[in-house]
Order: sequence, then structure tokens, then C-alpha cells
Amino acid sequence: MASFRMYIFMAVFLMVYVPAKAQTVIGTPGLMNIPTAEIREGGTFDGGVSLLQRELLPKEMDYNTWLYYVNFAPFSFVDVTFRETLLKYPSASNPEPHFCQQDRSLSVRVLPVKEKQGCWWPSVLLGVNDFYSDQGGSFYAAAYGVMTKSLAFDGVGTLSATVGYTHSIREGVLYDGVFGGASLSPEFAPTMRLMGEYDTQGVNIGLGAQVFRRLNLTCFTREFKGFSATVSYQYTIPY
Repeated sequence: MASFRMYIFMAVFLMVYVPAKAQTVIGTPGLMNIPTAEIREGGTFDGGVSLLQRELLPKEMDYNTWLYYVNFAPFSFVDVTFRETLLKYPSASNPEPHFCQQDRSLSVRVLPVKEKQGCWWPSVLLGVNDFYSDQGGSFYAAAYGVMTKSLAFDGVGTLSATVGYTHSIREGVLYDGVFGGASLSPEFAPTMRLMGEYDTQGVNIGLGAQVFRRLNLTCFTREFKGFSATVSYQYTIPY
């Protein structure tokens, strides 16, 4: 019984006293479906898998799907994300649409301006998705700029606000226009994040947490029509 209580205490300690780290459903640091102007510590690797509800996908994709990704920040001012999203298509062996193809997408982001504590100066980030294709083949294809500012309030917690603009590289992509959102990490549980955002297509609300120092968990819904979730593992290489 004593050992069991010790395990429970350690789990609660790890959940409450490890700073929260946010990750979007497509693998870049952010809220739920929008990026933030944040890049991890240099040498940080993050790999995960996401369930995407159909409302987050192009209209022709009338089904939920899965996505897996790898994110790496070689330095604290740049990161790279590679992702693959599973797609349903008919094949020679099966005329019914099934998961047999994947959409591949690469994101590169740079952080020219870092947030300054003790003043209102935000961090500023520039990013681009799917730049390697002349046609912008992925439905994530876009270039964007985003600003994020975090403020700590005694007795409440840390509030982070984000606003940005994304420009589609081609017609028919998912995101185009102004986006924004905010997250609150309560003072009594700083590893948890209550989040709300507008991603240019709809409103998302959800909850995230970091547990056991390296696992990031996020679950959210687009307008209560379904749910999406992400589980990722994070590790910083000491160099």
C-alpha cells in the first residue's frame, strides 16, 4: 500500500511541477490547430501521432484520419517538422476507399524575435508549410507570421495569447487568413493548458497537459462535431 501511494504521489508531482509544453495536432509547437511563436530548446526532438476529426480536413475528405510527425529544433531559433497524413483512396485490389496513400508535408520555422520578460514585447515567428513543391501539393501549404505573448498572474496562472496571419500557397488549402487563440495554465497545475482558438476555418476548444516530463497530451473539439487528439514524446539532446 505504501509503494502504491508513493507511485501516486510521484505521478501527481510530475504532472504539477513540470512546465507545460504545447504542441499542435500537425506537429509544430502551438495550441491545438494553430502555431504559436515558440520554438523549443535547441536539440529538442518531438515525435507523435494525432487523430484528426473530419472537420479539420478538406471538404472532400469526409472521414477521420491519422497523422504522424517528427519535429526537431537544432537551435532555439529554428525548427523543422515532417508529417504524413493517411488518405483514403480506392486501389487495384480494393475498389472501396481505404487508407492506402499519404500526404507528405514539411514545415520550417524561424524565430527572429524572442519574447522579452518584464515588458509587452512579444515573440515573433515566421513559418512555411510544404515549401518544397512548386504547386504546394499538400493541403497544409501556406506561409505565415505569428506573435505570442505570455503573462503570469499571481493566484491565477500563466496566460498566453497568440495572433497571426497565414497566406495559402495554392487554392483549396485548409488555412488562409487571420487566426488567434489563448491558453491558460493554472497556478495550481502548471502542466495543464485550457485552450481556445480560431484557426481561420472554425473555433476549437480543448485541454492539454505534459506528464512524466516527456509526454505531451492534447484533446480538443471543433465546434463539438467530433474530437481530435495528439500524443507525443519529447526529448532534448544534451549538446
